[in-house]
Order: sequence, then C-alpha cells, then structure tokens
Amino acid sequence: MLAAGVAAALALAAAQYLFPVSRALMAGRDVNIAVLGERASALLVYRPGPGAVNAFTVSHPKPRPGALRSQRALDLFALAGGATSQAEVFHIAVSSAPDLEVLWGALNGWRAEPARFFDAAVWAGGLRASGTTDLSSFDLFCLFSDFSGLGSSNFFLTELSRQARGAEAPAGVEAGPAPRVEIFNASGRKDLAALAARRLRGLGFDVITAASYHKLEKHTRILGFSRDTSAALRLRSALGLDALEVRVRPSQKSVAGAAVILGEDFDEDSLGR
Repeated sequence: MLAAGVAAALALAAAQYLFPVSRALMAGRDVNIAVLGERASALLVYRPGPGAVNAFTVSHPKPRPGALRSQRALDLFALAGGATSQAEVFHIAVSSAPDLEVLWGALNGWRAEPARFFDAAVWAGGLRASGTTDLSSFDLFCLFSDFSGLGSSNFFLTELSRQARGAEAPAGVEAGPAPRVEIFNASGRKDLAALAARRLRGLGFDVITAASYHKLEKHTRILGFSRDTSAALRLRSALGLDALEVRVRPSQKSVAGAAVILGEDFDEDSLGR
C-alpha cells in the first residue's frame, strides 16, 4: 500500500510538469482561457499569484462555418490587448453566450450549497469528453481546484468592442490622486446618494455626481470607466463592497474614473451615519 501511495505521488508530480496549465500554475504564470459562444465570448486571464481573473467579454457575429476555435481564441486574446505571437490560449466552447454570473454564483455559493460544487465538477469533467475544449482532463482538474477558492470579488470584468485594444486591467489597488467618482441612488430610499457622498468625501474622494438613478435596481454595481481600475477598486473598498465584481467599460466616456449604483441590497449602515 505504501508503494502504491508513493507511485501515485510520483505520478501526480510528473503530471504537474507534463501538462501546460499545471506547469503555468506551478510557475505562477497567467493562464488564458477563451470561453467561445456563438454570439458572445469571454476571455478569462487567470493570475494565480494574486488570485485574480481579468474577464474580457465581447459580442460578435455568428462565426462562419468551419472557423477554428483555436484561431477564435487567439483573436479574442489579441482584442484584449495580448501579443498572440507568444500566447498560449486555451478554449472552451459553449452553446450560448458565456454566463459569468452563473460562474460567480457558484463560486460564491458552493460552500453554503455544496450541490453547486458537485454540479460544477460534473460540468467541468464532461468538457473533455464532449470535445468542447482543448484543455486536458488533468489541467481542467487543476483549474477547477484553483477556481474553487475564488469569488466574484476576484473577477475584474471589461466589456470590449470589436475595435478595442489595450492593456489589461490591473488586479490590485494602488494609491494615487483623489479618485473622481459618481454616485447614483437606485435603491428607492431617500437621500442615500447624499449620505454616500458625504462619507466618500470624508475619505478623500472627489464626488462629482450624487443623484437619483433613472430606475430602481435590486443589486448594487460598481462601474469603472478606464482599464486602470484603481478608482473603482478604491470606491468598492470604501463602501464595504469587497464581494462585488468590478465591471469595466472603457468605451463608455465619463469624466469620472468610477461610479457606484446603489441598489436595494445596499446596507446604508456601512456608511456610518
């Protein structure tokens, strides 16, 4: 039994060097995964060091018949600002648009609902058998193991246009000039935007807008308007919203670096009346 255990350990160690994703994870290098849908796709750039995922999403026409998935993956990587000459981009094909909120829901909720974990494991395990990915079964296992420790706050979402091209969003928060931000009250509660503005100005933010939103929203959202996400991340932290993903829209012009839309789920006690 001891010999069998040693053999299994050696086989696992060897496998970690034989498979490309496993090698990248051990070396702390980025792993690029293109999730390819018919009308929309997403590029997930997983950074194992900080445990962050830059997620780039784009809508596009239906691919022509016979289009190679590997080329589509490289094209998506290039659109997000990557250098395709040295890129290793893996792909997963899905039947519809990638639903990242389902992924975040599973990552956030599987500890409370273990069935979500097993459902996700079955889905990941079936990818190779269905021929919808070029990831090996072992690499899928390694990625699944790493992703199980993440949540929606580890994701930084950038919406691309087909013409967009540029550097990826940074994964951390850096100190800098006072972030210029906007606040919109979509909660239906009176004076919430003003209350948040007072709190943020006390923390050194340059609040240029504090107003009502044009409709009610159930969920609070943090928006960034530049690939430099430092303003959005500082805004998220100041409001105690660290569990939220940051949605980056560099194509949406704004004089602010970031905005928060306060939804019905926002806890105003976090503002410290």
